Amino acid sequence: MTSRERFLTALSGGVPDRIPIMEHLFSLKLMQELLGYTTVLYDGKTQAKLAAKLGIDGIWTPINGFCGIEETPHEPNEIYKDEWGVTYQKNGWPIIAQIDTPVKCREDWEAYTLPPVDTPYRLKIFKDVKAANTEDLAVVLGTLGPFTMLSWYIMDFETLAITMYTDPEMVHEINEAVLEWTLGVIRLAIKEGGVDCVQISDDWGGTNALLISPDDFRTFFIPYFRRLVAGIKELGVPVIMHNDGRIWDILDDLVDCGIDGLHPVERAAGMDLKKVKERYKGRLTPIGNINNKVTMASSNPDDVRKEVLECIREAAADGGYIIATDHSIHDLIPTENVRCLIDTINKYGKYPIDLTFSR
Repeated sequence: MTSRERFLTALSGGVPDRIPIMEHLFSLKLMQELLGYTTVLYDGKTQAKLAAKLGIDGIWTPINGFCGIEETPHEPNEIYKDEWGVTYQKNGWPIIAQIDTPVKCREDWEAYTLPPVDTPYRLKIFKDVKAANTEDLAVVLGTLGPFTMLSWYIMDFETLAITMYTDPEMVHEINEAVLEWTLGVIRLAIKEGGVDCVQISDDWGGTNALLISPDDFRTFFIPYFRRLVAGIKELGVPVIMHNDGRIWDILDDLVDCGIDGLHPVERAAGMDLKKVKERYKGRLTPIGNINNKVTMASSNPDDVRKEVLECIREAAADGGYIIATDHSIHDLIPTENVRCLIDTINKYGKYPIDLTFSR
């Protein structure tokens, strides 16, 4: 199987030739060590080259306009605004946290204009990945979901929390606008060709619980998320949701929306991989569960090997599982541990899987 075939087979719940590997490659250190250079911006051609060199099957490919990712270079600590009117201070790579947001009240919203969908640069990263994807990796188009856009970028969390009760209609209005914008960009990309699936990044949970109540999610965000998923699937591609944190209280709702995969099944937030796989068998492919804060950052690669083998035992025997860290590869992760994850899958993750490897 090609990487694309392997990835899509597992995402649909099937049994590929081996467990696919997906990763968000957010490490300049890894880039330097493997390729001999780094990029100032999140560069599609370099990301495709790095993923292929590692032997990763699915490559995360954000749209241009994915909030937090720079479109032009900035100096360290420089303060700047993006096309959404979100203010940042350059303090990381590739995703930078905001320091201010454009909408604080009804008057701000009425004066606000979303960026244009169809611009010459909107699909630059995606097109660059396509051009460099010589190894036939699965291209995972990355967009943001409604809760993240409202709680982190267009509004901040405090403003959203207040507005849900003082002006709930405004929350619905912004959600509607963001939904149409996001579907518009996805349509452009799918028309271009080469999108294998879409990942909606929308973090709803903290380490211990949801960030707002389940009822508020069901009132303000689930309806728009459901329509977003439906709109994507009408275009003929599957959907992954990236959702950090402990999200048990709303997970049934998300699966009912029709998502095909759930990333990253965050181990550090108590998301039990075996439980997710058993509860939604045949309906949902779990993606992830290797702890990137402790295990992947360990000084002992054997810690990585043990956790990879545990994930294989818990979720991979009958297909329908894609392995990944429970967020991304970052600069604190030794390259040796990244190689250990991949080498362990290549050795023990071939189908049919013999689970006696641990005995």
